[in-house]
Amino acid sequence: MLLYEIHLINLQEKHLDLISNVSVNIMQFDLLGEKKNYIQLGTVMTDRKYQGQGWNRKIIEQVLQEYKNKVDGIYLFGNDSVLHYYPKFGFQPSKEYEYYLPCKEKKIEDSYIVKKVDFNQEKQKEQLYNRIRKDAQSNCKNENDGMYMNKNIGLYQFWITEYKDSLYYLPEREVYVIANKKKNCLYIEQVFGKRAIEVERLAGAFKGTIEEIILEYTPARKEQFLIRESKKEDCTLFILGKDLERIERDKMIFPILSHA
Repeated sequence: MLLYEIHLINLQEKHLDLISNVSVNIMQFDLLGEKKNYIQLGTVMTDRKYQGQGWNRKIIEQVLQEYKNKVDGIYLFGNDSVLHYYPKFGFQPSKEYEYYLPCKEKKIEDSYIVKKVDFNQEKQKEQLYNRIRKDAQSNCKNENDGMYMNKNIGLYQFWITEYKDSLYYLPEREVYVIANKKKNCLYIEQVFGKRAIEVERLAGAFKGTIEEIILEYTPARKEQFLIRESKKEDCTLFILGKDLERIERDKMIFPILSHA
């Protein structure tokens, strides 16, 4: 991650005041074997005392000038209070889509054996990180995730820490998953490992009734799932570049673990 910042010298207190900044995250994705390089902007903010003076505009214009012709697209997630701000720079809002599978009426006879990952055990944690590194080095297509974030180990480490109590290992498929059961829904945030898993067999490993499986990423095999528009509260995707128009056109979603 790179930070673009503007400071002003505070002569009275003899230090620099940070008045505006934007983070630039270089993102690499594997879209079913097709490599894509995007830029994700984040931490777009200006100190209240300096808002309305154009400082943030200067940073965004500099970032776009530097990267616009060097990557396949630029995107960001904006909250509802700035929906009219980003189109001034050429960004356009884009829909994302959520994949899900009702399973209320299904009885799952054969479920995976899942092993809880103990994040406090350094060996288990390192084995997971090694799995992610090997995936990044492999040229094989990911059979689970149709839009897999590749090589950004730092961002993965951040999110894995957030989800450390929801980590599981599936010995049969040699993959790791981050999965959460909320009420009667199973949310699968990410699958680490390129061998395909059957999400219903994963759901069968969790106690209690699972009425619906919801993916927080774009599945490689879309035809196995139902689809609906993803509506995250106070969060709109803005895109810049023709290549990113595929998100809405091809009914995709950026994996939740790729949000910077």
